[in-house]
Amino acid sequence: MTTSKLISSAADTVTAVVTAPPMSAVTKESPTPSSGFDVHGLCEHLLNSIHISRTAVRRESWPAGKVVVMDQPPWVKFPPELASLSAAWAAPDAIEGEVQLNGRMLPAELGAGITLMELVVHGWELARASGQTVEFDDEVLEVALAQVAGVAPSLRGRPGGFGPEVPVPAEASTLDRLVGLSGRDPHWKP
Repeated sequence: MTTSKLISSAADTVTAVVTAPPMSAVTKESPTPSSGFDVHGLCEHLLNSIHISRTAVRRESWPAGKVVVMDQPPWVKFPPELASLSAAWAAPDAIEGEVQLNGRMLPAELGAGITLMELVVHGWELARASGQTVEFDDEVLEVALAQVAGVAPSLRGRPGGFGPEVPVPAEASTLDRLVGLSGRDPHWKP
């Protein structure tokens, strides 16, 4: 599967999570597996990640300090945002050259990997916060796990980064290994 198809698949899965009926039952203040984020904070973080990624792949600049606010419920706000993100990464030259992500120039392929990782980790968190299970495509999970493994050492313990690794059994699913490696408890429940 191409990188753009991986992002599109993950975006479709996140769209299914945020538009499922259980999502409308959570409140803004509902807890999430991500320490420091309630549902509203997690949604705003993911929304800003989507905007930053889309801006980067279009080779535009994201103004320092700019924050996009969650001004609609997730089931209204996210579907068009995720569709637009998928379309941006599907552009013919999206994976070529470099992109500017959070003020740093990175290979576009790395920017795509970070985007995929954000969609999987935060999509899983939103699913858990709303009492849902989520199933991402196997290839999406394998690529996202490799991305998490690659960035975990530099993000662990940093504000907005990963917490301590949560150990999982060797036979754990790819999603559980990814979640544990990112510092989240795969068995977290609201």
